[in-house]
Amino acid sequence: MATMQTVVQRPGDPNIYLYAMGEWYCYNPQIPPLGSGAMGDVYRGYRCSNGSVIAVKRVKDAYANNKMIRERARQEASLAFRHPNLVEMIGCCEYAPDSGPIFLLSHYVEGIEIDEFVKSLSGAANRVEVICNAVCSVLDALDYVHSRGVVHRDIKPSNIMIEKGSNVRLMDLGIARMNGGNKFSSYGFIGTPEYSAPEQILREQNGASVQINATTDIYSLGITMYELLAGVNPMACQAEAETLAKQMKMQLPTSPEIPRKLMRVIWKATDKEQSRRYQTALEFKNAIKDSLLPDPSPMERFLQWFKDHFNV
Repeated sequence: MATMQTVVQRPGDPNIYLYAMGEWYCYNPQIPPLGSGAMGDVYRGYRCSNGSVIAVKRVKDAYANNKMIRERARQEASLAFRHPNLVEMIGCCEYAPDSGPIFLLSHYVEGIEIDEFVKSLSGAANRVEVICNAVCSVLDALDYVHSRGVVHRDIKPSNIMIEKGSNVRLMDLGIARMNGGNKFSSYGFIGTPEYSAPEQILREQNGASVQINATTDIYSLGITMYELLAGVNPMACQAEAETLAKQMKMQLPTSPEIPRKLMRVIWKATDKEQSRRYQTALEFKNAIKDSLLPDPSPMERFLQWFKDHFNV
């Protein structure tokens, strides 16, 4: 019976029908995808019962036939994450359990990538504050997934969407769980080199000598935040080997677009040593908020000094 299958095609019908969580969805693979990456293509799909829009990601066959990737795709699709700053998954569909196309269904996010949104802020008096607030929303999402044992591993501007001009959504969590993101390096490194933490690079060289954890996402978001504020990612080089070398050794330079107090926060977030970074997303968020507060007046500094020294 057709209802026992999760993927169905009918003669003469261009649509592919997908069954997940007790409902049928469909998409037309002949219509160009909304976006494409190294891991797969994203199409506009629809809920058959009412026509509401969803997103359908077809994982490329080269990766879909990998047993580990299939298992992790199913696991990720089954996670019932519900958070205003995350894209909610619907389910995972496949023709067969061991090979062939595999599809990830999620709620559709109507918006633009955060770097495009930031361009619209050029010249705005509150530009820094708006960017910081957006980053704090990403940190709220990371705090949620980290508390559930998930590390994103591919934080970058193209994985952060601004929905309807305001709400921030962290994207691509499902693909990130498949060993880390949308770009496979020619050096055997999995991830996006321009945003990756040193331990992601070292992990390929030294096995279990380093850990991928919450501080890995904090590093990547720190690089992303710098790029959004400064307008450039100084880690990015034409030669990938040079990019990876910079991630291992180079501190981010100062930028006239970034206030000094905020720059110190970003430096801590992107420290090459994991133990010296912020250890949690909430800690990073609080540091950003504190950096935006006005400097205390001389009197306020004196009163604080007096309280600290005389236990008043």
